[in-house]
Amino acid sequence: MQTITDIVGEYGMETFHDAFEKMFYTLMQVHDNERRRIKRCRQLNDDIADNMERVNTVLKMTEEEEMNNIRMKKVNRCCN
Repeated sequence: MQTITDIVGEYGMETFHDAFEKMFYTLMQVHDNERRRIKRCRQLNDDIADNMERVNTVLKMTEEEEMNNIRMKKVNRCCN
């Protein structure tokens, strides 16, 4: 039975170790990038929700303003 030190010295295992290290490093980078992207998506979703709320508020204000203009026109017609 071979010991770990004997296996580490073998060329085939050294090549395997190098390839495994590269794949592991790449996997860790992909995982970190995914976490950053998920965090950014959540931030963007929050921004979208905030902006939708603002747009709805402006639309409501615009509708109220239009109704006030219609009322004012009716009052002006009655008084003139």
